[in-house]
Amino acid sequence: MIDNTGLSRIIRVYSAHTFVSNHRSKALTDSSASRLLQTSLTVARFSAGAWVGGAVLFVITSVAEQVHPRFDSAIRDQLAAIRFPLYYLYCWCCLGLHVSASLLCVLLTRSQRRHRCAAAAGLASAALLIAIADHQLVYKPLLKLITPPGKPRTQEFDRLHSASRLVNQLHVGLAAIAGILICLPLQQTTPRPRGPANVSER
Repeated sequence: MIDNTGLSRIIRVYSAHTFVSNHRSKALTDSSASRLLQTSLTVARFSAGAWVGGAVLFVITSVAEQVHPRFDSAIRDQLAAIRFPLYYLYCWCCLGLHVSASLLCVLLTRSQRRHRCAAAAGLASAALLIAIADHQLVYKPLLKLITPPGKPRTQEFDRLHSASRLVNQLHVGLAAIAGILICLPLQQTTPRPRGPANVSER
């Protein structure tokens, strides 16, 4: 038989063990959530930078090809037909990854970073939708106008080409702003020093 003292001791030990177990479980959960948050932030930052950097490199190489004296109109049209599908595929992959990682950050954090992640996800989503619309409404009609390669340029081609340039500047700019937002460091709030003057004010 266990007296009341022994029973109380057993209950206290069991309660302490349960508290420690729950504390360890919570600590492990918080640690896993923190690692997942950091991984999501890294992916979001990398994907935004990868897309903006890739887009800038694409523009540089495209301009170099267009002004190259040894490339005639037929070769330039063939290069455009080869490069642009990969350009849009790369754009969709990077922006889709950025949106997914940013939304995951929104779910995992409760700090001021949450608003920045939400804004970045919104901007990247808008950029992704614009890029999809650009592919369907501008690039595909343009591709028909340069098929077969070397066809003479028309007013419709000039109009669509100007629209494509403006639309691409827009969605790349939105992606750049999203990347800047999610890369900005958080503002550190320093506690107010408690000196004799502060003590007397209480």
